[in-house]
Amino acid sequence: MKLIYGSEKFFITKNLNKEKAKYFDIDILVFDNNIDLSELLEKISNPPLFSNKKLIVINDFELLTISKFNKKQDKIADEYIKFLSSNILDEIIFVCNFSKLIDNKFTTFLKKKAEIIESKKLEKDALIKQLNILAKSHNIKISYINIETFIEKMPDNLEIIMNEFENLISNYKEISYDLIENVVAKYSKNQAFSFLNSIETYDLKKIYDKYLERTSEGDEIYLLLNQINSIFSDCLTYYHLVKIGLNTNEICSKMKVPEWKIKKLSVVLKRYGVTKIKKIIYDLAEIDVKIKSYVGDVNEIFEMFLIKNF
Repeated sequence: MKLIYGSEKFFITKNLNKEKAKYFDIDILVFDNNIDLSELLEKISNPPLFSNKKLIVINDFELLTISKFNKKQDKIADEYIKFLSSNILDEIIFVCNFSKLIDNKFTTFLKKKAEIIESKKLEKDALIKQLNILAKSHNIKISYINIETFIEKMPDNLEIIMNEFENLISNYKEISYDLIENVVAKYSKNQAFSFLNSIETYDLKKIYDKYLERTSEGDEIYLLLNQINSIFSDCLTYYHLVKIGLNTNEICSKMKVPEWKIKKLSVVLKRYGVTKIKKIIYDLAEIDVKIKSYVGDVNEIFEMFLIKNF
């Protein structure tokens, strides 16, 4: 008997698949939390004669999600504890997608009797280390900075991160920053800051299309204005730090940003130039005043700003 729990679905799935691999598909029974508890107990406690050992997976079992039982639940918990304390031939795995186990009589019983497998989320440093080990095991050349860039730009989903990284190391001997940019581009559509990617292109059509996309997704004009102001203000800061002779590592430390962001600022600075960037920041200040005092459609003001500057 096992209990697999935690907030990292990737590891939950991985641990569960490891157990499933020991059985034929026909001998694996999977139940979800909406199944009637008494019916589930009946199915488990009355297996057919002369059958193979079965794997019984119970996802988000109700008794694992309730801190205080009512009388009915308390009775069911007692029945399960009695049943699970008997000599069971089948392997039973409870799966709980909670980061922390709730304290009740049933979880207390499992902590004592079951093998507990916790699936914790990986911290960023630990994930970088794991990906670096994985790359080295395949003799793939990739820098620490590029691994960090890959993680920061990917969705916060370890399964997607691992699948994409496995795909990279299976198809390329060297993973560059540009290659990573191509990989993460398909995940930018639903990210709040994807509008910034269009600003970097200095292409009005791409910027305008992304503006329409983001506003249709619910982004406010004020958010987009703040993003524009942020990237160009950072460009000026980067420009002045370069002018006083700081190198990339020193600038990263001073601005408290990773190297890939500094590279982005460098590209934007080269495309727009200092004079244009200063003008955009000046126009942003003006448009901010207009929008705050305007009673009509602020989208019109923002669109005119885009056409004028990009």
